[in-house]
Amino acid sequence: MTRRVIALSGPPGAGKSTLARGIAAHLGGVVVQYDDFEIITRWPPAQVIAWLDAGAPMEAAVAPGLREAVLALDGVVVLETPIGRMCPVTGGLIDASIWLECPDDLALARKLSALARSGAGDAGFADMIAGWLEAYEMFTRRALLMQRTRVKPTADSEVLTAFAADIVLSRTLIALDAIFDVKI
Repeated sequence: MTRRVIALSGPPGAGKSTLARGIAAHLGGVVVQYDDFEIITRWPPAQVIAWLDAGAPMEAAVAPGLREAVLALDGVVVLETPIGRMCPVTGGLIDASIWLECPDDLALARKLSALARSGAGDAGFADMIAGWLEAYEMFTRRALLMQRTRVKPTADSEVLTAFAADIVLSRTLIALDAIFDVKI
């Protein structure tokens, strides 16, 4: 079977993970998450800010092992990545790129909700939320603007994710049908 890589890009909270699982289940594929390989989120805030000040050079967005993980798979590979075709190690492997557009307030609410679920009962939960919001104000907002201006234009299609997951999945499958010019 031939490998077909479908990239899903968008801001945190846009619904990449949920949609990736839905597409993989519908098409019998597998999900690969950029977040499992990337290193930028482990950088100290000053380094992230310096990267943004330098124009956010994508060659610094390394993800050791990501390319090899994608190449090791056959069939449908759903690549959940915030930087789509801009990723220096996997951009050339992508057959279809979908940008997930989500209103900023909804994306932020989803992200905070996910943090709340992951920290339920944890004494450090308030610190975790405060840290995320501080990072959002310090540099995440700038990174999201960079993402929209540089990554979004490289996508083959855009899907609005301000709807229920089943509607977003349906709209994405329609977009993929058009990209591949076949019913998938």
